[in-house]
Amino acid sequence: MGNEQRRQTKGGRLFYAGGIITVAAAVVVVVVLLWSRQAQMDAERRSRAAAVESGPLVQVVSAIPASDRRCLEFLGEARPYASVTLYAKVSGYLREIRVDKGDRVSAGQVLAVIETPELDQDYQGAVADARNRRSIAKRLREVVPLGGASREAAETAEAAAAVAEARASSLRAQLDYKVLRTPFPATVTARYADPGALVQSATSSQTTALPIVTLCQVDRLRVEIYPDQRNASLVRIGDPGEVWDIARPDVRLPASVSRTSGELDPKTRTLLVELDLDNRGGIILPNSFVQVSLCLKIPPCVEVPVEALIMRRGRSCVAVVDGENRASFRDVVIYESDGRKLKLRSGLNAGERVALHLGDTVAEGSRVRPAEEDRR
Repeated sequence: MGNEQRRQTKGGRLFYAGGIITVAAAVVVVVVLLWSRQAQMDAERRSRAAAVESGPLVQVVSAIPASDRRCLEFLGEARPYASVTLYAKVSGYLREIRVDKGDRVSAGQVLAVIETPELDQDYQGAVADARNRRSIAKRLREVVPLGGASREAAETAEAAAAVAEARASSLRAQLDYKVLRTPFPATVTARYADPGALVQSATSSQTTALPIVTLCQVDRLRVEIYPDQRNASLVRIGDPGEVWDIARPDVRLPASVSRTSGELDPKTRTLLVELDLDNRGGIILPNSFVQVSLCLKIPPCVEVPVEALIMRRGRSCVAVVDGENRASFRDVVIYESDGRKLKLRSGLNAGERVALHLGDTVAEGSRVRPAEEDRR
């Protein structure tokens, strides 16, 4: 009995000792957990305090120089550089016409010859009359010293001879119009008359006169476009552009602004702009619609996202973040916006940092935490 009692007593002591150790270990674990949690809470409080001291987290971007060119596309019309419909200046019959539609002609080339029997007769009669009157004036001038004629009669005869010669010279000049010549290198785009046709002089009216041919200079074209009022003031002589046929977008021809009308159309508020186009390859057909790309020079600007814009007291501002991460509000002048980017004419320099989506809680001179630094 004594041995068994001693064994029970020893077992009980071991059981109590194990319990004490377990409780002590649990207490240690709880203490460690509480200390760790307290340390974590202290770290969070310090972090929050540091965050409050350094300001709110904001996204910032740097302003960049904007492109000094605005490239636009227009629907234009390609017209011949020069176009003329030729009429007869003298009446008669068309004796011959030497060209047809599509023929290329050079300057001074004969296009048609007109038969003018009445004009020929008038000229011959005028020449004969001028010779006769000149002969009479000569005889009277010779006999004036002999008293055979008065000086007044001789002077009258001289004047009559001069008038007759002038009339003959005028008719001779009209005979030159019997031959119709090309005024400039061109292509015949229309022919209206055939040999034998009666043609009337178009000096007084073109409504009753029969046209002979139409000539167009197609190796050089005038491309007409109409920029709106917003872009018209930016157009300058010499601005570069490109022209291409709608059916052949892969072939683009260089062109440049050659002239403008100088005023807006009062009905459409658009400006007529002409670009000269070298079309010696015949890629663009005259009087066809074309696409025109025109690059216009704009004033120097800086570019920022539209999210940088802040309205303060009715004025456009941006929040500039300096080297000490302090925000200051600066008035800016907006040149234009495409809905995603702002082009600022003044108030901000390239390279300066601006805050995006800045709330109303940030005051002038407050500290902020740029998002770029947090990401690092």
